[in-house]
Amino acid sequence: MKAQSCPYLKFEDVPLRVSEAAGETLADHSVALGRPVNANATKFEIYAGGALVRKGGRFGVLTAGHCLQKRGPKIVDGSPGGDALVLIVQRSHRVVIPPKALVARALGVPKERELEPDLAFLEILPGPHLRALKALAPFCSLDENPLAMEQEYGKAGRPLTVIGFPEGLHQAATAGREGRKIIKHLGFFYGIKKDGLSERDGWDYIEASDVFSGKNEPDAFKGVSSAPLWGLQITGGKNSRHYALANFALIGMAFLQVRITKSRVLVRAHFIKSIYDRAWKKLTS
Repeated sequence: MKAQSCPYLKFEDVPLRVSEAAGETLADHSVALGRPVNANATKFEIYAGGALVRKGGRFGVLTAGHCLQKRGPKIVDGSPGGDALVLIVQRSHRVVIPPKALVARALGVPKERELEPDLAFLEILPGPHLRALKALAPFCSLDENPLAMEQEYGKAGRPLTVIGFPEGLHQAATAGREGRKIIKHLGFFYGIKKDGLSERDGWDYIEASDVFSGKNEPDAFKGVSSAPLWGLQITGGKNSRHYALANFALIGMAFLQVRITKSRVLVRAHFIKSIYDRAWKKLTS
């Protein structure tokens, strides 16, 4: 990937309306994960978010590992098993992946008394279910050079958005005998800060904080701790009213929120080197 010559805006120079529009676009590139609660999966519950990715010849969903421990497909590392996976793709399409077509793989497992790393890959095996999913949505390639991706999207000041599916926003609606699930996303917008970047044991991390007060605080953050981070390249400027999302890329995966104070929440995520390289080192089966 060659360096871009176009002067992209820093986070502080991007108008809120442009950030929100970018968030709407990236919501269609993020997926909600759920599990069926009846036999034919017409009823389901959402428990996490993620992104459709491919690494080499593997295709599947990248998400936070802890989200699979209680309600997600069992991590079996190489053998199909566990529950079916319900995916909400592009905010409107429901795709059910049966256990026989799914392998849940642990990419990063927290050590005892530690909260990191925390990353999992739900691999979708070749077959009709994968072909149907490919027809609905693109898979982000994680075969890019992480150093080049860092240069393009990971420098201090660059904007990013975190797209999650908080449980507190989901609704069930009925009309006569018909029922439907209303799935809502929530976008968080940040600028990359140099002091928010760190690396431990070959894993790199990014942290950002939100300050909430009163009405603008979400009812629940469950579902956001597995949200993908999207790096944004936005063009425009002070002398132009025209702004555009020129490009974007998957640059991380959130796995933890920490309540620092009553009104401040810290979001921690895996960053570029982790998801493009480090996470795949031990995946051989």
